[in-house]
Amino acid sequence: MTITFRIDDGNVTTVPAAPVTADQLAAFVATLTHAAAFNSTAMLYPDYGTTDDAIFSLEARVCPLAMAAVTALFDHDPAVIAVVDEAQYLGRRVRISRIRHGAPIRLELADNPDAAPELNLANGNAYVLLETLGIEADSVGAVPLSELRARLTNPTIRRRIDADPYLARKLPDLLAMGRAVKEPDTARMAWS
Repeated sequence: MTITFRIDDGNVTTVPAAPVTADQLAAFVATLTHAAAFNSTAMLYPDYGTTDDAIFSLEARVCPLAMAAVTALFDHDPAVIAVVDEAQYLGRRVRISRIRHGAPIRLELADNPDAAPELNLANGNAYVLLETLGIEADSVGAVPLSELRARLTNPTIRRRIDADPYLARKLPDLLAMGRAVKEPDTARMAWS
C-alpha cells in the first residue's frame, strides 16, 4: 500500500471538460514530449494506461507554453481555450483521459499545481515522514501549506530529515511542494 502526498490549492472551478480527438491528443503529446526533451523537465505525468489504451489518464503541464501554441493543436476550440486559460490562470496542469472503452477523450482542469511534484510513498515511509515533520501519522490528512513551509524551515525538523538518508532524498520534492503555490493561504499538502 502507498500514500500519495500532493498540493491542493483550495481553488474550486467549474470549467467544463473539452472533448478532443485522438489525432489532437497525439499532436499534443508529441509537442509536450519535444518540450520536455528541450527543457530537460517533465511535462507529462501518466496516471494509468497509455494514450493507445482504451482507458487512460494523464496530466500535462501547459503553464510553460504559450496558450496559442497549445490551443492551435486543438484548432482553437473555445472549450479547449477555456480549460487551458483556467489552467494557466490558476497555475495548474490539465488532465486528458478516457474513462471507459468507447467514451470520448476529455481535456479538463487537473487538481495538481503545474510544477508541484507528488510523493508516492510506501505506508511505512509515509508514516516516518509525517512523524519526522511532527504531524500525526494517519493514512489520510492535510496540513496548510504555510505550516508545511514552517516545519521544513524548522532547524530541528531539518536535522531529523537530513539524518535519515531516505527522507533526505525526498527533501527536494518536499521543498518544491512548499514552493508550488504563490498564495499559500488556502493551499495545503494533502495525503491519502
